[in-house]
Amino acid sequence: MRHDSSIVAFQQKRGGDCAAFFVPFLTSDMILLDAGCGPGTITAALAGLVGRAVGVDIEPKAIAAANQLAARTGLTNVAFIEADMTAVPFEDGTFDTVLFHAVLYHQSKAVLARTLAEARRVLKPGGLVATRDADVGGNVLHPELDGVRLALDLWQRWYEHDDPASLRFGRRQGSILRAHGFTPVWAGASYVNHSADAESRSEAVADARRSLLGLGPQLVSKGLATDDEIQIALAGWEAWGRDPDAVYFRCRCECVARKD
Repeated sequence: MRHDSSIVAFQQKRGGDCAAFFVPFLTSDMILLDAGCGPGTITAALAGLVGRAVGVDIEPKAIAAANQLAARTGLTNVAFIEADMTAVPFEDGTFDTVLFHAVLYHQSKAVLARTLAEARRVLKPGGLVATRDADVGGNVLHPELDGVRLALDLWQRWYEHDDPASLRFGRRQGSILRAHGFTPVWAGASYVNHSADAESRSEAVADARRSLLGLGPQLVSKGLATDDEIQIALAGWEAWGRDPDAVYFRCRCECVARKD
C-alpha cells in the first residue's frame, strides 16, 4: 500500500473503537499480531487486553510513530517491527490471533493470497484472524456533492485497485477468508461517523483538505488526476462542511474466522 505523511497522520486517529468488535474474542493470555499496524494506535489499545501485542508495518514512518507512541504511553507488552505482512519474521504457530484493520482491500489478489497464507502460518491451530475493512457501497453521504464524490474517487485511484470488486471488499470478507482456509465464526458492521456535530464535520473537512493537498501533486504526477479535479474535490468538501445537516458515515464490515 502507498503511504505518505497525510495517510499516517489520519491513521493516528484510529484507536480502540476500531477493534471493538474483536474485544469479546480476546483473553489476557493471548499473543496478538496487528498486521499493517500503521502508527500503532489500535495495537496499543488492544495491548491491555492480551498478554503481548506485536505490530508490523512495511512503512518506516508508521513504525517510527508507533514506537514513539509506545514510549510515550509506557507500554511494556507491545513491540513494533518494520516488516512486509506477506513475509513476517516469526516462526510457525507464534500467535493466538492476527488482526487486519483497513489493509486487506488495498491488496491485489496475489498479495492478498500471500498475506492470508502468512497469517495461517504464524497462527496457532485454532487461532483467530480478525478483519475490518471498507465497503464503499455501504457509505452514507449527504448531500451527495459532486466534489465530495470526486474526492472519494481520487482516493480510490491512489490505491490503484486492480479489481473493481475490491470497493465492496467488506461484505465479502467471510467468503474470502473461507476461500483461503479459514472458518468464519462471526460477522458484523459498524460506521465511522464523520458528522456527529459541527466539530467532527470541521475535522472531516480538515482531514480531507490535508489529504488532498498532500496526495494531489503525486496523483497529478502519476497521471491519476488533474489539478482541476483536485480543486473541485477541495471545493466539494468545503461546501459539504458548511451544511449543518451534512452527514458522512463510512461503512466498515467486520469478520472473525478460525484456523482449523
